[in-house]
Order: sequence, then C-alpha cells, then structure tokens
Amino acid sequence: MADQHKDHGSDPGWADKPWFVRLFSWGLYLACALAAAAGFFWKKDHPHFEAEGFPVFFAIYGFIMFFLIVVVGQHLRKLVGRKENYYEERE
Repeated sequence: MADQHKDHGSDPGWADKPWFVRLFSWGLYLACALAAAAGFFWKKDHPHFEAEGFPVFFAIYGFIMFFLIVVVGQHLRKLVGRKENYYEERE
C-alpha cells in the first residue's frame, strides 16, 4: 500500500502548469461575469418569491450555496473520515 505514494518526479502535470491555471481562472471569471450579466437581461415574469425578481439573485444564491457546501464538507470530513491506515490495521 505504501508504494502508491512514490514521487513520480518534479515535472508538474498539465493542470498544474502556470499557463493552464491562468487560462482556466480567466475562463471561470468570464463564466461568472456572463452568468451575472444574464441576470440583468433574463428576468422571470412571475417569480415565485420576491427575491427571485432581483436581477442577479440566482448567481449570488448559487455562489453562496456552493461556498457553504465546501465549508460544511470540510467539517463533515472530520466527523466521518477515517485514519489513513484504517484498512492496514485490520490485516
């Protein structure tokens, strides 16, 4: 089992290269800006709740919910996670 964590060299993978990180980041920024801008042009005629009538409600709501999922997931891992050598102890 310990053989899985060998160092395979210091050459970064394609997703770790600076040009890809920069390109991916700008792509995300563009997607967020387009989603927020779409909120100003695409409005619901009859929103279920009053907050849905706010122009960028769904972009803000989605960002906040995603942030909360990540934060709650970090703390949930502490509750349900197992030690790294959990299965090796049983052998």
